[in-house]
Amino acid sequence: MPTATNPIPRPAAGVMGVVDEITFHMRLVITTAGAVDTANSWLPGGVTLVKTAATAGRYTITLPTAFERLLQVDVCPIGPDTAVYGANTTGYDAFIRRDNVTRTVNLAASTQTGDFKLQFTQTSYADAEVPDGLSYMITVKVARGKTF
Repeated sequence: MPTATNPIPRPAAGVMGVVDEITFHMRLVITTAGAVDTANSWLPGGVTLVKTAATAGRYTITLPTAFERLLQVDVCPIGPDTAVYGANTTGYDAFIRRDNVTRTVNLAASTQTGDFKLQFTQTSYADAEVPDGLSYMITVKVARGKTF
């Protein structure tokens, strides 16, 4: 029987998929001056999304609990049909400011609260408010990990 000359390599981390991955789908709708439109925004049960006070374009998203690992956050804007999207001084791009979702190594002593901050920026990467009336689809993926 011939032996394989090109065996399939194993990934360096030893993981090809994530066991117990959970996905949270959200929709953020903005009214004016970055305020969250609570009537039209959509969040899954146990998730909250609030504007961070006195901070341009920053929102705190709190998941039901801390998880083993924050895997991915995707933010996709929903622009107007044909109108101008917004000035280049308004928030368009987004990044995560803090990961308070991923548990520490000692899971029993974890102080993570299950939240992270989503920061919107203008084209110069300065913090900026999102254009009035704009919507965003947000997808958050976490690894559930061990349960106690």
